[in-house]
This record gives sequence, C-alpha cells and structure tokens, in this order.
Amino acid sequence: MKKLFACLLALALVFALAACGETPVSETGGEAAAITETTVETTALEETSAEETTTAEEDSTEENAAEIAAITQDDATSTQADESPAVPTDTAGIIRYYNEALANTPMQRTSWKRSMTKITGFAKALGLTIMDEPNLEENPDVLPYVHDADNAIRPSDLVALEPGWVASANSVVRGGNAILTIRLKNHAASQNLDPKPGTLGYVGTLDKATVVPLVCEVAMALAAAVISPNALKEVNVTDSSFALSDGEYIATVDVTTGKITSLTFVATQYVEGNARCVLNIPLIPASANAFVTLRGNLTAVYAPK
Repeated sequence: MKKLFACLLALALVFALAACGETPVSETGGEAAAITETTVETTALEETSAEETTTAEEDSTEENAAEIAAITQDDATSTQADESPAVPTDTAGIIRYYNEALANTPMQRTSWKRSMTKITGFAKALGLTIMDEPNLEENPDVLPYVHDADNAIRPSDLVALEPGWVASANSVVRGGNAILTIRLKNHAASQNLDPKPGTLGYVGTLDKATVVPLVCEVAMALAAAVISPNALKEVNVTDSSFALSDGEYIATVDVTTGKITSLTFVATQYVEGNARCVLNIPLIPASANAFVTLRGNLTAVYAPK
C-alpha cells in the first residue's frame, strides 16, 4: 500500500514538473516575438528618420548652393562693374575719353542732311539795287537747294577733338553706357575760314569748294525769279565767308568695351557769298554784283563699321 501511494505521488510530481516546464517556453517565445516585432518597428523608424534627414540635408545643401551661386554672381557683377573704367565728368577728361573711344572704334557715316532755314539775296549794278529777295528759301526756283540729304554709307570724317575747340562737355552713365555731350565753340564769319570736314571739330559742313557752285545756283535762281530765266550769262564767285555755331556731339560709349555704339553731330552753318554776275542784255555789256546769304542746320549720323 505504501509502495502504491509512493508511485502515485511520484507520478503526480512528474506531471507537475512537466506542466511547469511548458509555461516558461511559451512565455519566452512570446517575448522573443515581441522583441522581434519591436526591433523591426524600431529599424523601420530609424530608416524613415534617416531618409528624412538625408532629404532635408540634400534640400539644405541645394539651398546653400543656390545662395552661394547668387552671392558669387553678385560678386562677379560687382567686380566687373569695379573693373569697368570710370567715366570722367570734367571737360578735359571727357574729351580724352571720347578721343580714346573714337580711336578704338572704326566708324562710318550713315546719313547726312542739310536744311536751309534762311536764304537771302540781292544784286547791285551801277550802285543801284536791281534785285532784292529777303526770303529766297520760299522761292520755287531756290527750293531744290534748300534741303539736301545723303543716306549712303560714307567714310567717316570724324577727327579727334582738341581742348581748344570745346566750349563745354558733360557725361551721364545709364545702363552700362556713357552718354557724352560735347559742345563746340562758335566761330564768327571770316573769309579766312574754310570749314573743311573736321575743321575746329565741325564735320559734315560745306567748305568753299562746295559753296561756290551753290552760291552760283542761288544767284542764277535769284536772277531768274526777279528778271527773267535767261537774265544771267555768267556768274563768278569772288569771295565767301563762313560762320560755324551750335556744334554738338552726342556720343554713346559702352563703358565695358570702351567703344562708341552711336554718334550724332549737329551744327548751324552761315555762309556769305559774293558773285559777279554778267547780265545777258543784248548789245549792252552789263554786270552786277550779287550777294547771297545762306543759313542752315546740318545733321550727321555715324555708326560703327
């Protein structure tokens, strides 16, 4: 009996131990699974955080690069502006700056025009005034000589300016260009002045070689208007005098290259011509002295070749 009871007790102890041994295994497996799931979630969060950090760093890097590029560009622009030669503001400096730009730029004349604002004429014979026309510019016979223009491309007649020719000058910088305005001195009428292109800085002017035939044509138009179309047999210009005034250059210079991009010259020219006119009167040798006065504005435009 005692042996039977001992066997039963031993079996009960064995089953009890077996039951206790299964519980830790199950709990350990659950904890392991939980740990595994936690580890996966933590890894996923770390990867997501790393990706977000990397993206943020890349965005920050791009923004920094853009800022650096902008600063570099500003510095380059500032440096380029600093390297551009300064445009002088005094008259002597502006003349020097203009002459250097002119020497640095091959130029050509693109247009020229003259408009006579006043033409007068009268003639005397034997001390008597036989012709007197104070407003010849309105006379149909003279109109062809009132306006003249040349729009063909011509070689430049521009010359370097001397300080003694200039009355005043000023400069203004706009958008990378220097606008130079140079005003020439006026010159009173003189028979000794032959304003060939470039004389005293005046370009596009009428010189003696071109004025003589013009005075003859006006004198003949004067005679035709007052006497008859065939009134004159011969016209010889004896002398002439010239006056130059209101000469002004307006030049645009690229401050970076130092080259002229456009140039316009305007002036007023005054001409007095005296001519001996042989009248066409049958059987009577007669002559008269004609005096012609011309006053006109001229404009010449130049551009780089």
